[in-house]
Amino acid sequence: MLEIRVNNEPLDLPAGFSVELEDTNPIFNERGSQSVPATVPATSVNERLLAFPTRIDAGEDPNQPERVAIVSDGAYIRRGLVNVTTAGVAEGITFNVGFDNSTAYNRWSNKKLSELSTLPTVQGNDVGFQNGVEGILNYLFSLYSRPEPERDPLAIFPVAVGNESVQVDSETKIYWEVLNAPNNSGGGLRPLNRVKRVIDGVVTDVTVPDGYCVTPFLRVWKLLELVFADLGVTIVSNVFRTDPEFNRLVVLNNAADAVCIGLIRYADLVPDCTVSEFLNALWVRFGLTYNINYDTKRATLRLLRDIITAPAALDMVNLSTGPELINYEARQYVKLSAKTSLEGAAPATERFEDFVKGLDVRGVHLGVHVSQWTFIDNGSGGGRWDGDVRDDFWEMEDPDPDYPDPDYPEPDYPEPDDDRDDGRDDYSRAAPATQAETSTASTSNTFLAREFITGTWFKLDSSNKTVRASSSSFFNWDPATPDLDPLDLTSDDECVPIMRVNTVGLGTGNYFNNKCPAYLTGARHYHSYIKGSEDAEDTGESTPLAFCIAYNVGGKTFGRINPEGDDGKPLTMDDGSHPTLSLLFQFKDGLFAQFWAGYDEILRHGNRSVEVPAMIDKMEFSRLDTLEPVVFRGIRCLIDSLTYQLPTGKEIRADLKLRTISTHGNYNIKAEQNVPDFSAAARHLEWFLKSETFSEDMLTVIANKVEAARKYRNDNNYQPHGVEGDYYDVTAAGAIPKSITRAYPTWQTDTTKPTPAAPGNLNTRKYKALLTYDIYEVHDMSYQDGPEDYELDETPMGEVTITVEYTVQLIARWVND
Repeated sequence: MLEIRVNNEPLDLPAGFSVELEDTNPIFNERGSQSVPATVPATSVNERLLAFPTRIDAGEDPNQPERVAIVSDGAYIRRGLVNVTTAGVAEGITFNVGFDNSTAYNRWSNKKLSELSTLPTVQGNDVGFQNGVEGILNYLFSLYSRPEPERDPLAIFPVAVGNESVQVDSETKIYWEVLNAPNNSGGGLRPLNRVKRVIDGVVTDVTVPDGYCVTPFLRVWKLLELVFADLGVTIVSNVFRTDPEFNRLVVLNNAADAVCIGLIRYADLVPDCTVSEFLNALWVRFGLTYNINYDTKRATLRLLRDIITAPAALDMVNLSTGPELINYEARQYVKLSAKTSLEGAAPATERFEDFVKGLDVRGVHLGVHVSQWTFIDNGSGGGRWDGDVRDDFWEMEDPDPDYPDPDYPEPDYPEPDDDRDDGRDDYSRAAPATQAETSTASTSNTFLAREFITGTWFKLDSSNKTVRASSSSFFNWDPATPDLDPLDLTSDDECVPIMRVNTVGLGTGNYFNNKCPAYLTGARHYHSYIKGSEDAEDTGESTPLAFCIAYNVGGKTFGRINPEGDDGKPLTMDDGSHPTLSLLFQFKDGLFAQFWAGYDEILRHGNRSVEVPAMIDKMEFSRLDTLEPVVFRGIRCLIDSLTYQLPTGKEIRADLKLRTISTHGNYNIKAEQNVPDFSAAARHLEWFLKSETFSEDMLTVIANKVEAARKYRNDNNYQPHGVEGDYYDVTAAGAIPKSITRAYPTWQTDTTKPTPAAPGNLNTRKYKALLTYDIYEVHDMSYQDGPEDYELDETPMGEVTITVEYTVQLIARWVND
């Protein structure tokens, strides 16, 4: 028997009343699970329970506050929210019931993050420190120096929020505003109480409250917990908290006076966006999706990448009651983009493929401070860029082709290197950033260079010996595959560039001279009034949604968009880990390759839906999970939707729609997706062969032939015989080269080699070679005073192998992972 209860009382349902419901997969639509609108009579009970919706003079909105409805039919019990759409005394009251995700979508579409009821206010003694500004600063410094990302809900690191330029004595000075700059003289995060600000074009001293220019950043995992707690549900497993790659992720803010009141109000730390926009950004960047169950008060978070590769939970053939209908959907590809309106974020072209088209991409030059590089002419039409870690790209020897370089264990202790090659790093085996198949290599002397950490791309003009900034790395992911329409996914967050910031001697705050996120929105004030420039474009009146990664190295936390150090190598955290997450859409370590490539392949070569009638037991129905793969006739699928009517018997007759997550056909997905073979910090040092004395010429060295003859005589007890003019012997003349091989170990298999310490290091080593000779008896027909005259026997007497030493010189080179 079907029953719909509101405020724990059943509605009056007419005889024969039924309701149609649809459960949907959040991956494929945002409708959620809900009933089709149904109409009940305007009885006194229904009027009272639904707030008299037929009366225009009713004292309250029938949909505000929300009314919980419990729909039950035997073992089928669902909790949802009533939404009245029309009401009339004669026509009745028409409403639908939204369940689970549908209810969340409705609440979150217009709800700001700052309006969440679960945002706390933190005092010092709440976190083990004294109350007041001093206690909060000490607490935040502990997060700066010794963070525990899985436990600490906040992170803190320097961020630039302003950079006004002023002419001072015919010199342009940039007055940076940096939040969270550490106090280099007094220690901790104690800020200055007077700072310089540019007001109406004039540099002015401003007295600021205690704690000014300090603000923490909310970790994404904590904000997710607060979002779902606002719905009254608990996250079952929060991948953004448990995964070390994700628990360093934070949302930025520009609150300059966040701690000036001696408290931390989480409402001051959240960006100006709706909950839906925040979750959409996590969907576009990482494929985060979720299912909410109001009956259990639990939410499940999963990544699309993991969903489509998970084991199948159920064979749906056993539930089908008729033949299926297969729909072949149009093939698509995934397109990813985000906002780039912050200063320095916009790339030169939306697509990386367009940026590199027509350029010489034989090798991407790499290094730091690229804008300061100079070209050193060698006087013969060539030269190199002085800061390039790939400056000898064109001259590097190929590795020995005959012997692959195997994996070998690292030694317990390093051996000292013999020498240093030229003071330059080399990156010659690092694959250059690939371009679209339509791109061509230019014959000009313009090359690409990429700067470590900032990821800024430059163009190097060797002809004019100039460097010009070219582009940020915030390219869209858009391979623009011909004849396919894009699945266009646009994130609501801003890309934040990393810039070199120098406040030394400017008085704008604690001295800071390093790279940091340039979240150039202007400083925002919640608890004070600090006057800024009337003409300033960024007034700090808004806090756009933006993500950053908080890394901790050497007791200091800093914000980045990828895990790359100043040397271009992967960062090593204080806990010994090596993070890999990048916030760029492009490249082989980018968000597409890491989180979307699998789904993109499905859209290209498996975009089918299957419609099939089914009968599902009510108890089993409640256990169906649209985020778990199922199997239908051997093909992996996800449930797209289930449409059914209540009331029903023990089983529910449903129209089942599946979407395949298995692909079909023959194709080359690597060529289709064409992910640029480049990634930040994904490189390591390997030994390469620089020179060696091993060669076939070793077989003809007289000393080696003499040794071969001697060894044969000794091994076989051979004795020379005959008389002058008719004398027989085994000599070097009878040692005829047969083969040369390397003895084990070779330099490639030598497990005692030290791990390369730096690019360009040289290491000289000795190895053994095996020289094999055919040994012929020499018939010496010469006389003491006559010319040399001898001949070799027609057949060899045997063969002999000797061991000789050869020298190898190895050089350390950078190699792409």
